[in-house]
Amino acid sequence: MAVRVQLALLLLGLLSLPAAQAGFWAQQGYNEGWVFGHGTWYGDPYGEGSSGGNCGYTKLAGTPYGPKIVAGSPAIYANGLGCGQCYQVKCTDSKNGPRLCNPSGTQVVVTDFCPGGTYCSTGEKAFDFSGAALNAMALPGKDGQLRNRGLYNVLYKRVPCKYKGQNIAFRVDPGSSPYWLSVLIKYVGGPGDIGAVSIKMANSYKFMPMKHAWGANWMLQNYDGKPFKGPMDIKIVSRLNGHSVVAKGVIPGYFRPGTTYTSRVQMAY
Repeated sequence: MAVRVQLALLLLGLLSLPAAQAGFWAQQGYNEGWVFGHGTWYGDPYGEGSSGGNCGYTKLAGTPYGPKIVAGSPAIYANGLGCGQCYQVKCTDSKNGPRLCNPSGTQVVVTDFCPGGTYCSTGEKAFDFSGAALNAMALPGKDGQLRNRGLYNVLYKRVPCKYKGQNIAFRVDPGSSPYWLSVLIKYVGGPGDIGAVSIKMANSYKFMPMKHAWGANWMLQNYDGKPFKGPMDIKIVSRLNGHSVVAKGVIPGYFRPGTTYTSRVQMAY
C-alpha cells in the first residue's frame, strides 16, 4: 500500500512539472499561451529587412541578432523601449487554403519600427518580418508561396532572448565627449528590452539616471562643467520584469567615440 502511494505521489509530481515551469515563465513576464496578431514582410526576400533599423543596431547578419528580425508596430516598438524583445512567432493557414506555415514557427528579435501599412497603422500588435524571418516560418519549399501571400495572421509568444557566449555590449556614440555621453545598448539577454539605465562615474558613489534618447540609445548630459570620469559602471533595468544587472567598469576612463565595449555580464531570464 505504501509503495502504491509513493508511486502515485511521484507520478503526480512529474505531471505537475510542466505546469510549474509554465508558471515560472509567466511570473517572469513571458507569455504562457499563444497570442493572436498580424504580420507583413519587407526588404530583401532572403535577407535581414533593413540593416539595423530604428533601434540603431546597424549590421545584423553575422551578429548575435542575425537576419531573423522584425519591425514592430507602435504597440510593439513602444517608442524604442521595445527594441531587443524576442518572440516566437508562427503564421497560420486558412482552413481551406494550402498548407504553407511551419507549425513550430521561428524566433525573432525586434530591431526596427513599422510605422504604417495594413496592420502597423491600426494600433494593434503587428510584426513586419524580414525575408529571412518569413522564410523560417514556411514549410520546406513553400517560402515563395508564403511570401506571395503578403498579409498574415500570426500567433506569437514573448520569449527570453538567448545569446550564447555573448554578453551585453555598449557602443559609445560617435558624437560623445567628456561632457555628453550617448550609448547604444545591445545583446541584452533574457527580457531583451530596457526600461531604465543609470551610470556611475569613477569619482561618484551614486548612479545617475540616463535619458532614453531613441531606439536602444541612452544619453547623459554634463550640467556641472566637470568632465565625465571613467571607468564607468552602467546599470540596466528590464522593462518587462524589472530584472537588473550592473556592467562594472564597462566604459573606460579614456573611451573612444564610435567604439563598442563588451561587458562581463548578461541579464537573467
